[in-house]
Amino acid sequence: MLDINPAPDTPAAANAANASASAPQVNESSVEPKEPVTPALAPVSPTTTALTPVQPTLALSISTTEDIIMDDGDSDSASTDHAVEGNDAAVAPASTATKEQSAPPTDVDERGTQRKQIEELLMLNAQLQTHLEDTLNEKQSVDDELNRTRGAYHDLNRHFMDIQQKLAKRESDYEVMSKNYLEHVRLIRPTDDDHSTIMDRLTQLKASIEHLIRKAQGGRSVNLQKDVAIEHLKSKGLLEAFPVPEDKLESFHLNLFMESVVMSTLVSHFFDKALCCVFDYNKGFKEIYDWMFSRNEKMAVRFRQQLCVMVTQDPDTKVRQEEQVNTTAAALSELLSSVYANTNELAKVRDLCNKAFELAIAMTGLESVISPVTIPLGTPFDEDTMGTSLKSNPEGKVALVIFPAFRDKECAFDVRPKVWCH
Repeated sequence: MLDINPAPDTPAAANAANASASAPQVNESSVEPKEPVTPALAPVSPTTTALTPVQPTLALSISTTEDIIMDDGDSDSASTDHAVEGNDAAVAPASTATKEQSAPPTDVDERGTQRKQIEELLMLNAQLQTHLEDTLNEKQSVDDELNRTRGAYHDLNRHFMDIQQKLAKRESDYEVMSKNYLEHVRLIRPTDDDHSTIMDRLTQLKASIEHLIRKAQGGRSVNLQKDVAIEHLKSKGLLEAFPVPEDKLESFHLNLFMESVVMSTLVSHFFDKALCCVFDYNKGFKEIYDWMFSRNEKMAVRFRQQLCVMVTQDPDTKVRQEEQVNTTAAALSELLSSVYANTNELAKVRDLCNKAFELAIAMTGLESVISPVTIPLGTPFDEDTMGTSLKSNPEGKVALVIFPAFRDKECAFDVRPKVWCH
């Protein structure tokens, strides 16, 4: 018999033809009514290729179907079995086709998953790339800041080195200036004495004179030779203005007079000089100094101080000082020996003369000269500005100046005089 069902051109047409040809070919009269078995076919994707094993099974011939229908009733069971087997045979290839058709969607999901993963990776890569660019930019900024900081450090280091060099130079200059300053101060100050040291030295000088006369007179003035003392005082005219008559002079009067004589000798030989007792041009210096002082006080003071320094630094000054001290000490010692018997105080007198010489230089070298000031006789006694002596009348008037006052021009320095009042 001829096959009236041509082979389908496409897999979908073949599947449809097979399904339509297999379902009505069962003998309804010989088969018990049953629910038709319909194979569950999976939807065919347009991209699914033709399944080759399905075509031979589904291509059933018409002759086979006619033979099955024309068979007698004796073969009902066989026909039934054959139909069931045909159905099973039809269902089996359909199940196979369904499994094979459900496989491609799995590949699509995997591809989608891979595509999604690739997109995520690309996005993550883009984020990392952006982060890398930001990091590189930040690193560049940090490098620029580091370079700027290093440059600033090098500038500061150079500036620091320059300052150190300048500081070292200034320290060197300061040392030179300090040395020059000390030399300058030394130039205008012949000694290191000030008002306090000079006051102490004058007080010591006064005490030394008192001690000298007290020792020379002996106990109860046993060594005092009144006639010699009175004769000397008369020769110097010291008794002319004295209120006590010559015949009533007591020992303490004469001892006070001898203190006054010693101090007056020191004043006339050492303190009462324009510059110094060993300076040969005292008179000329006094005239020049007065002329300068009236025009420029500071320059005149500096001129006087510099001359004092030159005198003290002069090698001949020491020799001339010894000569002057020895001459004055010898005269005083001879006078004391004549007034006080059994007395030889040359060493102590020489010490007094040396102290007077050094004090005179120190007082003349100050900015304001300290000089002795004699209190006029007949001045009322003032306990605030004067110092009293033995058996002096505190309500009387000055009859004898034993130790003169020492003052400067500004009265910043003042040593009170020692007087005897009657």
